[in-house]
Amino acid sequence: MKLTKWGYTRFNSIKAEFDHFPHSLVILRKIRNYYFINKIHWSHLDPVVETHHLEQMELLVNREMDLEENYLNRRLD
Repeated sequence: MKLTKWGYTRFNSIKAEFDHFPHSLVILRKIRNYYFINKIHWSHLDPVVETHHLEQMELLVNREMDLEENYLNRRLD
C-alpha cells in the first residue's frame, strides 16, 4: 500500500488517501507524538478495510511525518 495524497485539516488532523482505497478518505488525529486513525469515510467502491490495513496506513502517515519511531514505541508509554 502507498500513501498517494495527504493534507492538513483543523485540530491537528491529517486527511489521507491510499492507493488500495482510492475512493475512501482517512482522517488521522495526533495523539501525543504520533498520528492515529480517527475515522474513515469508506466508499463501497473500495474493498473492506481490515485491521492490518489500518496499522499499515498509520505507519505510512507517521513515516511521512517523520514520527515513525514515536509510533512504533507507542505501547511503551
